[in-house]
Amino acid sequence: MSWFKRLWSPAVAQPVAPAPSKPSPPVPAAAVAPAQPVASTAANEPAPPPFIPWLAGQWTPAMKPMTAHEQHTLEILQAVLDLPTVPDALLPRAAEVVPQLIALLRETQLPLQAIAQRVSKEPLLAAEVLRLASSPYYRAQGEVTDLEQGIRLIGSAGLQSAIARVVLKPIYRSTVGTAGSPHARAIARLWEHSEALAERAADLADAAGQAGFDGYLLGMLHDTGWKVTIASLDKAKYTLVEQPTAAFVGELVELTHRLFGLAAQRWAITPGFAALAADARANGLARGQQPLADVLRQALRHCASNVG
Repeated sequence: MSWFKRLWSPAVAQPVAPAPSKPSPPVPAAAVAPAQPVASTAANEPAPPPFIPWLAGQWTPAMKPMTAHEQHTLEILQAVLDLPTVPDALLPRAAEVVPQLIALLRETQLPLQAIAQRVSKEPLLAAEVLRLASSPYYRAQGEVTDLEQGIRLIGSAGLQSAIARVVLKPIYRSTVGTAGSPHARAIARLWEHSEALAERAADLADAAGQAGFDGYLLGMLHDTGWKVTIASLDKAKYTLVEQPTAAFVGELVELTHRLFGLAAQRWAITPGFAALAADARANGLARGQQPLADVLRQALRHCASNVG
């Protein structure tokens, strides 16, 4: 049984007003501890522990030299990283949904009525807005059923998060392996981890004085690096072994983070996110220099210890 299988059991009107000042919405069960200020990670500090979400502290890597199989696995991924951009075949849907996300985010500055009309054309987005507005965090009295009321209640930040969650989910739909295969199960698990990571990173970004929505985007999209990794190995008909070595896991985490940076270099969603993507590709995870890299490292540590 592989380690994947074992552990992945027009007229001027008012724009949307910011939501009343209040703490960030509660995070899901996978990430419930209160956010703490992010400590800076110096370049000469030891690399942080592996952030592979499905390990979740339940597996001890083999302390022995890297195997030939593992070295070849890393060579496959390095070949992808050496490309000018990630092929669409390795990350389908991103080419269509990310531009859609950017377009919708720009529309959050429109007048409230215009935003509500635009959201009403996207049934999934409208349902997410009403769900969020009716949640215990926002709800004043009764269930919210009016889009304008819901958008006004959650404010720009809530609307942006709802847009990102709904628009980006198709990226994580499985396109590799046969149904039930370790690779297919791994891909299916990524969305759950991305949601928890996004909520955690948003809170940590706020605590560190960074843009909370940049943290949310980073958490939502970071696991696209793992999807590229898994799709690359699946295409090469290569499967990860049952008990990888510690050296291999460390290299795998770094390459996967850099593959996220390679994919995200085309996604200039916000300046903060674009800067982090460039840093990810150039410097990897452990030595990332952007402030959001510290946010990501701490969010990944938290989620790795709380995702079962």
